[in-house]
Amino acid sequence: MNLGRDGYIVFDADPRVAKWARAAESVATRIAQDPKMRAANLRHGETWFVGVDALPNGTEGQVDGVALAGPWQGHVPDVPMHNGQLSIIYPGYPQRDPDQSAVNHQYRITRAAAHVDGLLPKGPERRRYAREFHAYILGLPLNAVSLAPTVVWPRSHVIMQAALAKAIGTGVISEVDLTDVYHAARRTVFDTCDPVPIAATPGQSFLIHRFALHGTAPWDGPVTAGRMIAFFRPEFSDPKDWLAIDAT
Repeated sequence: MNLGRDGYIVFDADPRVAKWARAAESVATRIAQDPKMRAANLRHGETWFVGVDALPNGTEGQVDGVALAGPWQGHVPDVPMHNGQLSIIYPGYPQRDPDQSAVNHQYRITRAAAHVDGLLPKGPERRRYAREFHAYILGLPLNAVSLAPTVVWPRSHVIMQAALAKAIGTGVISEVDLTDVYHAARRTVFDTCDPVPIAATPGQSFLIHRFALHGTAPWDGPVTAGRMIAFFRPEFSDPKDWLAIDAT
């Protein structure tokens, strides 16, 4: 499995990652039980704790004094770390929120809400622009629940990056309306790439290319504890590095 070829890598269990996951799971459980954090983060009928920037890790990813290190380090650029996302999926995901359209809700069910990170909707018409320039997506399972896995479309990163780079051309990266090109490229991915659920347990880790189409599968199984994953998406300081074809 190769990041540049496949758009994702699932790494074998590593004792350094397992130690970090144990520390992070303890912290994450407390956060997920905090009433204020729940009120601020629960979406989709309280079946998803979004948890963006909710993990109180240090500047190098450490949690409660436990360093963040693992096999992904030889595959990613050296960019500053940030507070991790604590993403928790609960049984019944996804339920429909009152302010969510039927089309959006159905897309979340049938296509796992597939998206490329960093292309943000702006204005009343929710046109999409590149505004967050992630270097990579790192997933770290914090518990052994396997339901509602992260889903990735292999090789979609090649299609998406080529389409977006062509649309941006020599323009200012953050100011080019990418909505139509993004939707067309996404349809091409759906027509040509088969989605793969990522199976990983605490101690393992997975890396997703920043242009890979990915999402979260619906909960399809018995009621258990929520599925808990920490995600890191460090950002390039220069948007040109994000767009560069040869950067990973």
